[in-house]
Amino acid sequence: MSMIDETKAPMTPDEQKAYQAKQKQRAVIMAGLLAFLVVLFYFITFVKIGTAT
Repeated sequence: MSMIDETKAPMTPDEQKAYQAKQKQRAVIMAGLLAFLVVLFYFITFVKIGTAT
């Protein structure tokens, strides 16, 4: 379990915006990676089923 560091000052509005922008960028990258894997697995399955007949 993580502990909250009481000694650190809260983020300024500019720091918070930068932090949220990084979070959004990571979320977009993860969504793109997930979509790529879904398409990849779909094509692998499609090819394996096509060669089995």
